[in-house]
Amino acid sequence: MNMNNDLRLTIQNSPLRTFAKPLCGEQSFTASDWDELSAWGSERAGAVTFSPSGKIEKLQSKIQVAQVGRIGISRTRYDMGIRINAEQVSGSPVVVTTNLQGHAITSANGGADVAEGAGESAIVDLSKISTETNMSADNVQLGLIFPHQMLDEIGLSWFGNVPDREAWNPRIGFGGVDTCWHASLLYAFHLLNDENRTLTPRNVRHIEETLASNLLRSWAVRSGLDLDAKQHCITPHSIRNAESYMVEYAAEAPTLSEIANVAGVSVRTLNMNFRKFRGCTPGQFLREQRLLKARQELLAADPEEKVSEIAARLGYIHMGEFAKTYRLRFGEKPSDTLLSK
Repeated sequence: MNMNNDLRLTIQNSPLRTFAKPLCGEQSFTASDWDELSAWGSERAGAVTFSPSGKIEKLQSKIQVAQVGRIGISRTRYDMGIRINAEQVSGSPVVVTTNLQGHAITSANGGADVAEGAGESAIVDLSKISTETNMSADNVQLGLIFPHQMLDEIGLSWFGNVPDREAWNPRIGFGGVDTCWHASLLYAFHLLNDENRTLTPRNVRHIEETLASNLLRSWAVRSGLDLDAKQHCITPHSIRNAESYMVEYAAEAPTLSEIANVAGVSVRTLNMNFRKFRGCTPGQFLREQRLLKARQELLAADPEEKVSEIAARLGYIHMGEFAKTYRLRFGEKPSDTLLSK
């Protein structure tokens, strides 16, 4: 199947065409019944109803859907003016739309109409607000669906905490192709379209974090919120979990990948959060815990034990490097500590 032909994009030499390329594992179908189309929308985003915005015509919608981790992705083309009514329902997800072609005009809770053209994105929190959207007959739209639980989890991991959901604007435009959000979309879709890259769980997690973190930051800015404000910054669970693991297993010298897996985040996020909340890298924290463990072992050792035996038991291979690092940290040689009892 040729995705570009199916979506009938008329734009030429535009980065928007990146979003119309086929995705691995996607499903494609045509909905010719309004009830069928509404059922599809409601299954993905809550209580959603589709209807013609002008005269009743035969419906021949083209829909392509894919799931990347916890993020739902859809590309839609209707070939006619269409109206979408989405009702506020508790627990409904956050939906981000980007017009690849044509335009969409949306009103929230019966308010003023807001128009978004090609390349422009908008967010709506359907757990907080109802919307009515009228889409032009040539509209082709990219939609991303984010569960609240995922946004809360990544928000805590990246920013330490996020303001209460009531403080966020439930429906707001993001602007066009020159925004940080658009850049993060392009980056994610380049990864998804890379035929030489295997979509591993780690890659999926990276895409989730890239899109969700950029979404939250862009959304916060347009809601007048500062995610870096001190009142929002509490130490994420991921850091506390990583610290506990490193303290407990310091002698086993765990890798950063193992630590990140225990913390439930990527290595990149682990490094970033340690720098932000601890002023050091996880590697530096681990080295400190290993040195403290070595000092503890030396102080508790029997007189006949050797420094090399204790160091080897803790995973130190290069004795000269260990002795140098130990002396820089504690101001004495490991042998001095061993004999100081």
